[in-house]
Amino acid sequence: MSDEHGPLEPVVVRVARPEHPVAAVAEDDAARRVAAYPSVRMGGPLFGHAEDLGDGRWCVRALWDDTPQAARDTLAHRFREHLAETTDPALAQDLVEVGRVLDWEKVDEVNVAGRRWRVMRADTFTRFGPDGPEPPRPSDPDSGAADSVRLYSDREGLLVDPGAPVGPVQAMVTVDLLSARYPAAGVPADVHADSRRALRTHPHGVVLPAGYAVAECIGGRWRPASRNLASPRQAREAITFKFRYMVPRIGQPTDAEIAAYARAADEVDATQAHEVSVLDRRFRVIRVETLLRFGPDGPEPPRPSDHDPEPPPEAHFAQLRQQGLLPEPE
Repeated sequence: MSDEHGPLEPVVVRVARPEHPVAAVAEDDAARRVAAYPSVRMGGPLFGHAEDLGDGRWCVRALWDDTPQAARDTLAHRFREHLAETTDPALAQDLVEVGRVLDWEKVDEVNVAGRRWRVMRADTFTRFGPDGPEPPRPSDPDSGAADSVRLYSDREGLLVDPGAPVGPVQAMVTVDLLSARYPAAGVPADVHADSRRALRTHPHGVVLPAGYAVAECIGGRWRPASRNLASPRQAREAITFKFRYMVPRIGQPTDAEIAAYARAADEVDATQAHEVSVLDRRFRVIRVETLLRFGPDGPEPPRPSDHDPEPPPEAHFAQLRQQGLLPEPE
């Protein structure tokens, strides 16, 4: 693998034959889908935070935010939860001091009780075939109960190690995704440059459990119609919520149109279908693959070109007070 600056560092992915029958079925599903949906398209990044466990292993604690600052705020909230639970004075002091820093500064790595916590980014991808984006696979877990509060709850506490062995198809997918970068055409120059640079600074990676989203085919092109979600069920519920509660309140739909969307929602509930068409509109639940890049020092942090418009909360409040939009604290 190489880019404009010459050969890239060789990537070694350890491979192990799956022994559990469920893992073998998932491998077979993956092989079939890679063949049926061979084209990979990059989406927007996700942000979260992880804890350094040592020996190259990290524990993903959250990965669902759309901006680096939102991920920093999630980390600060997690530390406030720890502060409310701990009875250790030294740990409490650490948590207070780190929380104060996160409330005022854009920092992407902190230390608490001698352990590193890092704000990280992950790339997302969708596979495409002749019929459009890849839907959920038969072997994908589909929760029997929706979790509207904790998105990607299956990733909380997930141990990741780029040196750990994976199945043969997963290894092939990992290598495939590691070589992906944003094209020069269609994205700002700094986004393209950072994407290209990441191939060198963070050449290794781990493919995380899949996410899901809703896409709509508009004018022959598939466009995102929801944020990333944890399960196919959550994505189906995003469709039925839109049909039952959003459509009647947007524009001026007729009674017949409202009834058509309600029937389509009932159909999705009854069949658990991953695709539905209503009044010449076509929606599909799609599968979103997520790659967490790693370098010698751990998972990739936010890039300089990542969209990060929000200031930390206390810094934001200070700006508002300076503008006379908030009263001074008593």
